Amino acid sequence: MKLGFIASNDLDGLEADAKFAAENGFEGLEFNYWAAFADLTPETVGKMAAILDRYGVACSSFGLWGWNHTAPDPAERERSLQMLDRAITYAAALRAPIFITGGGQTGGDLASNVKAFCEVFPPYIEKMEKNGMKFAAYAVHGNSFFENIECYKAVWEKFPNVGIKLDPLNIIHHGDDPYIWLRDYAHRVYEVHIKEGIFMDGKLVSQPAAGMGDVHWGKVMAFLYEVNYDGYLIMEPHGPIWSRGPMKRKMLLLSKKYLSQFLL
Repeated sequence: MKLGFIASNDLDGLEADAKFAAENGFEGLEFNYWAAFADLTPETVGKMAAILDRYGVACSSFGLWGWNHTAPDPAERERSLQMLDRAITYAAALRAPIFITGGGQTGGDLASNVKAFCEVFPPYIEKMEKNGMKFAAYAVHGNSFFENIECYKAVWEKFPNVGIKLDPLNIIHHGDDPYIWLRDYAHRVYEVHIKEGIFMDGKLVSQPAAGMGDVHWGKVMAFLYEVNYDGYLIMEPHGPIWSRGPMKRKMLLLSKKYLSQFLL
C-alpha cells in the first residue's frame, strides 16, 4: 500500500504539497475538483505535471465532483459530460491510475439511475481504460446515485470493472457500516480515503488525525490485506480545525505515523 494526501489545486499550494510529500515519505497526491474545474486549463495541467516530476511524487488519482453526468436536463447533462471528457484527458496527462467521479442522479429510483448510467458512461469508461485508468465511483458523495452497496451491485451486472472509492467515515456518517462493505467487497475497492471522525450525541464534532476518533482503522486494514490491496491510502484533511494551517500538516504526519503500524 502507498500513502498520499489530497493536494491543493493552486500551483503555489501544489508546489508546497509536493515538496512536503517528498520530504515526508508520501508517494502520491490526489486531485479533486468541483465547479472550479471549468476554469482548469491544459497549460495549468502541464505545470502541475512538471511540479510532480520535479519532486518525484505521483498523481494517485483524479476526481471530478458535483457535475451531474446523467442530469434529466439535456443542457446540464451535455455540459457535465463535456467536463467529464476534459477531466479524463487531464487525468491522463497527469498519469493518474484511478479516475473518480459520481454516477449522476436522475431524480428517479435505482432502476432509472442504472439505466441512465448504462446509457451515458460506456464511452467515458472506455476512454479511461484506454488511458490506463480504472474507474472508481465515490459512494454517498458528489452528485451520485451510489448511495449504498446495492447501487454498486446493480451496476456491476453491466460493468463489473467499476470500482469503489471508499471513505469509511462518509459511510458511517451516512448511517451504513463500512466494515460490512469491506468484508464483502474489499476486492472492488480501488482507493481508500483516510478521514477520521469523533461522534458525540449523534453529531460529527471533530475530524482529527487517523487513530484519534471512532473509525476502526485496524478493521479497515485487515480487510484490505485479505484481498492484497496495493493501492493508495489517501489522507483527507477535513473540517474547520484539522484542514488548515499548521494543523493540516500535523494531521498528515500524525495519520502517517498511526497508519505506519499496519504497513510492511
